[in-house]
Parts: sequence; structure tokens; C-alpha cells
Amino acid sequence: MSTTLQDLVNRAVFFSTEMQTHFGALIADAEWEVDFTSDPHLTFTSSDGTVLRGRPHLLGSESSGQSTWLWGWDNINEFPESVVGLAHDIRKFGAAEEVAELVTAELELDEELALRLTLASKEATGKWAHYPAAAGAGTTVWLLVDAPELTLPEPRVKTTVRALMQGLTQTTVTDHRAALETYVDKRNIPTAELSEGGLRLLFADGAADLSFDEQRRISNCEIGAPLESEAAEQYAQATGTAPGETTAADTAAPAPEAGEKTPAPAPSPAAEPAGAAQQRGEDDTAAGVGATASASTEPTPADATPEQSEAMTSPPSTAEVAPSDDGAQGAVSPTSESGSEEQTVEEREADTAAEDESQDNGRTPGATEEKSEEPKKKKGLFSKLFGR
Repeated sequence: MSTTLQDLVNRAVFFSTEMQTHFGALIADAEWEVDFTSDPHLTFTSSDGTVLRGRPHLLGSESSGQSTWLWGWDNINEFPESVVGLAHDIRKFGAAEEVAELVTAELELDEELALRLTLASKEATGKWAHYPAAAGAGTTVWLLVDAPELTLPEPRVKTTVRALMQGLTQTTVTDHRAALETYVDKRNIPTAELSEGGLRLLFADGAADLSFDEQRRISNCEIGAPLESEAAEQYAQATGTAPGETTAADTAAPAPEAGEKTPAPAPSPAAEPAGAAQQRGEDDTAAGVGATASASTEPTPADATPEQSEAMTSPPSTAEVAPSDDGAQGAVSPTSESGSEEQTVEEREADTAAEDESQDNGRTPGATEEKSEEPKKKKGLFSKLFGR
């Protein structure tokens, strides 16, 4: 039986969500620069000088003007193999698995298509960080990113539950149970079966008990922290760790929250701007050598509630393309994201306090409650990293 795009999305969504939150914490308030030469690199530089430098892989581009997605493997710009090689691997994967969307050069856009194709690409390649780079003229270039800093720390109960709840707000997930089972396998999270088809996720710092409805959707999640009683015994049996014994996950520093700055090694000098290559035609361009833009103006905390995550649907900040004197495509100059409905520091602190209080009572906010009103739209790092 052939694989569908939805199957790939289900398998990728939770791991991707956790990685994007981790990625966001590292590049908060940073500006980006991408180089698509034979030595491609994507560099994030913050105001205090900390930098993350990674290898970008061009997946494709979406054009709001033409309302289409164009795969990078079609390579109308003749980018070097180092830039589009991974896209060719995705096309080969799509051919082997009979996924039509991965082997069709140009696709008609809908609201979620670019993100869903990116999730499928992550499942196909095993590369889990992505960045949607606004390139001006209504074009967004979607990149997968390699960097040493993008290795996730040991799983922790609250981090994982946040990834689950946030992941369900990003795109359609048709089988929550299958998506969860794939995720815990990727993250090597021990589990234990519960009554009535529930599943317990076990961590060094606690446990999460999940219930499912008849359609295999997550209907409830209860967190128990610290790890104790039956859950502690189950964790010890699964990991070979005696109850109360210190583990690497116990002593490891927790992953930074979004907005915290984590120092990274300084990059090599960036290449001098040489003009941006044309991705779609005269009026629709992709980022080229020396393209820069702001990664964020108002980072969103990693512990945003599901309602907050769903509200963050504004597009990434855009960059304007300046033509050179001879009429060729020029360098990309940054423009900042702004809006009167940005979440304030006080609002974020209140949201964080409310969630912590709810989780301390053993429940994850938003797991079973229906939203009573349309959430306020917010702009921030979380929405930018997911491209929604």
C-alpha cells in the first residue's frame, strides 16, 4: 500500500514541533543571512553577538502571488547540488512511496500545504529543523537546517506535553494515537499501557497519562511530576534504572525556553552579497547570496498554551528586494515585523503562570476544553518558525 502525504505528516508533526520550539529558543531576536553558493550556510546573529550557523537545504518556495508551491528539485535557478541535493532525495523518496505531492514540480497552494510538504520532507530525510525565509515579492523559501546546536536534549515531561498540544494546532493530524506512537519511538520515550486504551509516557522527571476517544484522538492528558509510585516503578523497569537513582536526564540542564539566549560558536565570515538568484520570474524571487532579514521581533515562550499557539497564524516578516543599477536582482534588505496586537511581557508572564498552575494540578490546559471564542492573533517567533 502506498504512503500518503497525511501519513508522513502524522509521523512528523510532534517531533517537528519539539524541534522548532528548541530552534526558536536558540535564535530569539536574531537576524538571519543565507548563502546559496557551493558552500551554503544560514547564519543567525543576535544583538549581543551570539550566533547559530547552519547548513540550509532548499526544499522549495511558495508564491502568494501565483498561489503555487515550486519544489527546489525542479531547480529553475540552477542552484548547486549542495543547495538542492536534499530536495532530489525527497523526490526519489516520493517516487518510491508513491506520494504524488513529492514528485509534482508545481502544486496549487492551500493554507497548510507548504508546512505539510515540509513535515513530509522531514520524515523522508530525518532532518528536523526548518526555516521559512521571506524573500520578498510574496515569496517564502522553505529550508531544512543542519546545525550541531539542533540536537534535542533528553525528553522531559512538560516539554513533551507542550510539543503534543502545540503540534495539534499546527496542521491536521488524522490519527493522534499513531502520531504519538511514532513520536515516542523517535524520542525513545518509555511507555506503559493504561486501562481503556490509554497510554502513559514515562520520563526521568515525571509521567504523562493520555486518554483517547473512539476516533483515536487525544481527549485528555494528565501530568504527574515528579516521578513516583507506579510510574516510577514502570520507568525503572523500562530503563533499568532503580527507583530514586540519578539519571543523565535528571542532572542535565533543561532545554532553554523560547526567548532565552544560548551562546553558540561564532561563524566564519559571511560571503559578500552577490545578488539574489531568481526563483520564479521577474516578480517572484528567492533569497540569494547575502540575503538578510529579522528572525523575530517578539519571541513567543516555548510553554505557550495550545490556544496561544493556534492564534499565532501571522506570516513571517517580509524582505524587500532592491534592484541593482543594471536591473538585475539585488540583495535582500530586512524589514521588521510589527503590529498593535503583539503579546506584552506581562501577558506572557500571566499566560505562563496560568499554565504552570494548571499543570501543577495535573492537567494540561486545552486538552479537553473547547475554545469559547476566537483567540487574539499574535505575531512572534513561534508562528514564524512554523510558517503560519
